[in-house]
Amino acid sequence: MTVRCPLTDCDTENAADAEKCVRCATPLRHLARLSAYPDQLFNRGLAAATAGDLGTARDLFAAVVHWCPQDVVARNALALASFQLEDHAAACVHWEAVLDGSPGDPLATDGLALLADCELDE
Repeated sequence: MTVRCPLTDCDTENAADAEKCVRCATPLRHLARLSAYPDQLFNRGLAAATAGDLGTARDLFAAVVHWCPQDVVARNALALASFQLEDHAAACVHWEAVLDGSPGDPLATDGLALLADCELDE
């Protein structure tokens, strides 16, 4: 595993345990841990959803989306958790955001269809 220097002018690959970038000396010591944090939050969100704690799951997925706004999987999970918590407006916003970046995404397309069915039932 390697860590890429976060400076766009540098962008050098470094060993995962490097204290600083070999090219520009940018501190890297904690970068590998920070870059894995969204994955940890997502996994905690999945565990919360599996345990039936949808509010916590939604909050954890929202944190991932905050860190990684283009993460389609996390945004779909956030939309689904919102839908299951009957926050249809939030679910719609997130599924539409998925489709903006990934047109035709099947989860977002199916989710918006579910929302449309719910509106017809009301």
